[in-house]
Amino acid sequence: MDKDVEIDLVILDEQWRPLHRLPPQDDWRTTVKELLRYGSRWLALYQRRSMEGVAQLRPSDIALTRSLCRRLRPLDIVLADHVIDARDDRFSFRAAGLL
Repeated sequence: MDKDVEIDLVILDEQWRPLHRLPPQDDWRTTVKELLRYGSRWLALYQRRSMEGVAQLRPSDIALTRSLCRRLRPLDIVLADHVIDARDDRFSFRAAGLL
């Protein structure tokens, strides 16, 4: 991932309101533990880009989203959205019909 990109996983409630943010981890046990703690099965991927004014979709963003969806499916966890937030713009995979 680029140095100008920060990523968080956001645990959501049933109405998709944010409950808790956590950094992505190689070990999914931490994420699953937090989901259980909050009684949720909904996650959003929140990506901040500090060096861009426009939230342009990159092939690596699509690959990351697809990979995350595949990893979450067997755990019965749903990726509600992947949001890319740039300084002057925001892109939502859900709003664009990509999730």
